[in-house]
Amino acid sequence: MPFANTTMYPFTQATANSLNRVGAVYGLARNMPNKPGWSEILYVGQTGDLRERIQYWLNNPPAAGIAHFFVEVIPNEAQRLRREAELIAEFKPVGNTLLK
Repeated sequence: MPFANTTMYPFTQATANSLNRVGAVYGLARNMPNKPGWSEILYVGQTGDLRERIQYWLNNPPAAGIAHFFVEVIPNEAQRLRREAELIAEFKPVGNTLLK
């Protein structure tokens, strides 16, 4: 199942600075050039502090071409880990493969 929240947040420092410090699962994505309005998920992760993690990835991107990201706020760590695994299995993001 794709991300429950389909809001695309710009992958920018201004957006990162405005994020809450919450537990979440996120997907870093790029626009698909031949499919306007579609995104390719490049990396899926989970964190206990969304603001800190997105700021980290801005300085150390796990894949090239990240333009925006999706977020699902999930306070419980066990649920985040389970959801992260589901999303990685579904999207097979290149960034998750490269970092292993």
